[in-house]
This record gives sequence, structure tokens and C-alpha cells, in this order.
Amino acid sequence: MFRSVQSSWVSPALLVLPLLLACAGSKGETDFKAGVLSESPGADGLIEQKIDLNADGEPDVTNYFRERADAPRLLVRKEMDLNWDGRIDVRTWFEADGNIEKEEMDGDFDGVVDWVDHYKGGSRVTSDIDTNNDGQFDLFKTYEQGRVRRKERDTNADQKIDFWEYLDDAGNVVKTGRDIDGDGVMDIRED
Repeated sequence: MFRSVQSSWVSPALLVLPLLLACAGSKGETDFKAGVLSESPGADGLIEQKIDLNADGEPDVTNYFRERADAPRLLVRKEMDLNWDGRIDVRTWFEADGNIEKEEMDGDFDGVVDWVDHYKGGSRVTSDIDTNNDGQFDLFKTYEQGRVRRKERDTNADQKIDFWEYLDDAGNVVKTGRDIDGDGVMDIRED
């Protein structure tokens, strides 16, 4: 799974994004024709552009564009197969201004989303993470100005937060809280 030991973690999709963006020009035309397998209207009304990055003849990236009469077409969603096993590992949704809205990731390549980042104005604001691969998110991070400020955990898999951590600018834990009676409300706080 994609993990970070620092609060300045960068999603795998963002690491690959410069290469992928080089495949589409500013008006949506493709500059890297050799990698484009197909481009056609999809069932949802979006234009699907399939790109082969490793020259195996299979799509590794699918871009979904919305045509606009008064502006260049808009990239709405991008799906990527990072390990080339034929399954989508990262899905990224974009806002009309081009900023990321949401990104889902399958960090251990088992076909199940285990990390979701939510963005506002191009900045990550929260992350939902399944740390034990049971199909349920159990770690929730809140970001301010690109730094993790709060972590909330469900440590006993009852789908209720029972442990809180608050962090300073350097990423150090400055206070914690615990729910000891199982109601999802903090009972003990330590500064």
C-alpha cells in the first residue's frame, strides 16, 4: 500500500501524472500518437481515450473527456493501471478548473480501493484509508495547508472512531483522545 512516513506524501497518480499529461495537448488533442490506442464516445457521453504506456497493446490509462462548445474539452476522470495487470489501480476525478477533486487508490493491487483522498481547491483536505485490508476504512486524516493535522482511527473495527491524534506543524503528536465506552465520542483527552 502507498504509505507515508512524512506528511508531505504525494499520491502515486501525481507522480505519474506529468508523463500522462504529456500525452494530451492543451486542447485535448493527442501529441503522443504512438501511445494512444483509441478514442471514442463512451456510454456516459464522455470521450474515452485509451493510452498504452508500456507498448503491450493494452490500455494502461483511460482519460475521460467532456466536450464543451465554448472551451477546450475537459478532462473529467483518469483511470490508471500502474502495475499493468489489467485492473484499475488509481481513479482520479477533476473539477472544471482542472484541479483534482477526488482520488481512489488500490495500493496493494488486490482490486479493492484502500485509500481515498478528497480535495478542495486543488488541496488535499482528507484521506480515508483501510490500513488492515478488511474492506473498511479505519484511518481518517485531515489536512490543513498540506500537512496532516488530525488522525482519527477505528482501532476495533466497529466503524466508530475511538482514537484521535492532533499534530503540530512538524508532524508531532501534541494531543490524543480515546473513546473507552464505544459510543464514538472522546472520553479521555491527553495534552
